Amino acid sequence: MKYNLKFTLLVIGIIAIFFIMGREIIETRSRLRKTQDQIVQDKKEKVWLQDELKTTRGELAKTDRSLRTANSKLSFVNKKIMVLKGNSSSLIKTKSDLEYKIVLLTEERRVTEAKFHSLSDLKKAIRQVKLEIKGDKIMQRQERIKQQIETDKWETASGNQGFLTKDGEEYYRPKVNVEVNPANISLNKK
Repeated sequence: MKYNLKFTLLVIGIIAIFFIMGREIIETRSRLRKTQDQIVQDKKEKVWLQDELKTTRGELAKTDRSLRTANSKLSFVNKKIMVLKGNSSSLIKTKSDLEYKIVLLTEERRVTEAKFHSLSDLKKAIRQVKLEIKGDKIMQRQERIKQQIETDKWETASGNQGFLTKDGEEYYRPKVNVEVNPANISLNKK
């Protein structure tokens, strides 16, 4: 009996060990499943995070390109602003110059109007303008005469290039100057 008791205790111990080990195996399997589920969940999360990272990098690249484009546009606009500021300052200076000229011309006009309210001054001014117009016409006529003389010289110089006759016919027409001098004796004298 002692032998049976030992055997029974041994069997009970082995069963208890198997039971404990079975329970540990079940718990380990359960923890393994949880760990596997956690790994699967972590892998899914990793894939999702990688997709998010890829999307974020793409958006970052687009944003970077947009930023570079915006910077280039901004520098272009800044250059335009600088040019426009320069133009603005020159226009302001021109405006002030023109305003000064307007003041001078207004004063000159006032003086001229005061001057022309007298009839004698107005007549003198009209005569002066007529003389200036006549002088301009004379100058223009003299200039036209000079131009015509120069043109005649060139035409004469080019001439017919040395040919006085062609096919037996003369192509040279002599110029004849006719001078008329007034007679000293009058025909109606009695």
